[in-house]
Amino acid sequence: MRTSLRATTSLVALLALTLTGCAATAPPSTGADHTAATATAHVHAIVPDPNGDGFLLGTHEGLYAATADGQIGTRVGSYGFDAMGLTAVDDDLIASGHPARGTPAELGDGNLGIIRSGDGGTTWEPVAFTGEKDFHVLAAGSDGTLYGQETGNGLIMASADRGVTWSPTGATLLVFGLVVDAAGRIIVTTPDGPQVSTDEGATFDPLPGAPNLYPIVNSQNHQQLVGVDNRGTIWRSTTDDPAWEDIGTVHGAAQAITVTDAGDILVVDDSGLSRLPSA
Repeated sequence: MRTSLRATTSLVALLALTLTGCAATAPPSTGADHTAATATAHVHAIVPDPNGDGFLLGTHEGLYAATADGQIGTRVGSYGFDAMGLTAVDDDLIASGHPARGTPAELGDGNLGIIRSGDGGTTWEPVAFTGEKDFHVLAAGSDGTLYGQETGNGLIMASADRGVTWSPTGATLLVFGLVVDAAGRIIVTTPDGPQVSTDEGATFDPLPGAPNLYPIVNSQNHQQLVGVDNRGTIWRSTTDDPAWEDIGTVHGAAQAITVTDAGDILVVDDSGLSRLPSA
């Protein structure tokens, strides 16, 4: 009887070891300690820093510097504003949102319209719709064309001169996120799932095979799309492999995300700012 028990115990241990060795490695998760700590207010966007190798976080309280390994630095510039929309076009930053205490009056009262910085966010100048409109999403295509949604009426709008003049594309949508891929397609995330336009924003249709993403971004070279779905899964699609791949998870709600050309992920969620290295 004892021999049988020992044999059974050994068999169970061997089976457990075998199953452990065969199990697939779980995708990485953000926040090693999963502490709900972050050094800034709500983060709307993460964009490359035009003046360095790091990134800039667009928050309720202005722009904050961040390193490529996920460390948050100090606020950029001498005043804060609610950077609801933020994107980069070459060496320029384009933003929209609302002023805060200390924001220069010439940038607008109530709504900032479109503002632009040529020095990495230290100073800003008014460009369009000053005091009138508010864009919660802004993105640039590889040709420098800007796209955004004006929150007052939901119009998708485009600018070919770095935000000076804007024209409606023809579509009206409730948009959570907006990107332009390498093929020039405009991809937006909406309450009804991701939508895609192949006619420069005139019309949108459901994006085939896409998860129900909320935040979505693409890499600087427009070769990778990354987003987070409503269950906290991080997904990636590339021009070489357009199928969406599960590459990790966030902790709690994802506020903003970005991806480098090398495939590294920076994401802000309930555990703060985290970096997930490329697989």
